[in-house]
Amino acid sequence: MNKQSVMTSIILSINLVTGMNLAHAAPRMDEDPDWPCEQVLVPEVAAAVVWAGPPVAGLEDEWQQHKRVNELVQSISTAEADADTVEHEVEAFASLQQPQEKDRNLTLLFAGVFEVLSDRRGKMLKGIKRYSQGQAARAKRLGEEMDEMIRLENDSSQAAREKLGMMQKEMKLKQRMFDEREAFIQHLCERPVVVEQRLGMVARTIAAYLD
Repeated sequence: MNKQSVMTSIILSINLVTGMNLAHAAPRMDEDPDWPCEQVLVPEVAAAVVWAGPPVAGLEDEWQQHKRVNELVQSISTAEADADTVEHEVEAFASLQQPQEKDRNLTLLFAGVFEVLSDRRGKMLKGIKRYSQGQAARAKRLGEEMDEMIRLENDSSQAAREKLGMMQKEMKLKQRMFDEREAFIQHLCERPVVVEQRLGMVARTIAAYLD
């Protein structure tokens, strides 16, 4: 493959990967420019969206001070606790409550789960946006290096040819790494969705034992 063909191939490849990034970085006017996911960005999930029980506002400290509630919150908020496990633990907890305390303590339980999972989801959203910002910066650097390679192609000096050859080899590696990171975005985008699904599942399970 001659030099012109190599350069054409690289240009096409760079256009492809930067085009993929630009697709992420060109949101509608009402969207966050750093949000790369197909899912609409919802910064916070309101408790009322998933919870049919009593209000949880103002219970942020109280659930942490209730030893058993705190322990159960940590247990059923983990990814390892499947639906059957959550059902079993919530049922056992509810069965031990005094009638006059049952709804209150179940509400505390949800308040804790909501706080823990909302915090986890919020950190994931921030991480996704940082990742997207990093990809945008990499795409910009690749574009700048492409400009330099085009300039070197028009320079007939030995030093320019040597530098161009080195940059071509490095570009292939950088391009592959960029592609791999781009493909990983979809995996990252699914993580908050999984947390939302867990929040909904736990909320329904707890609410089922309210009187």
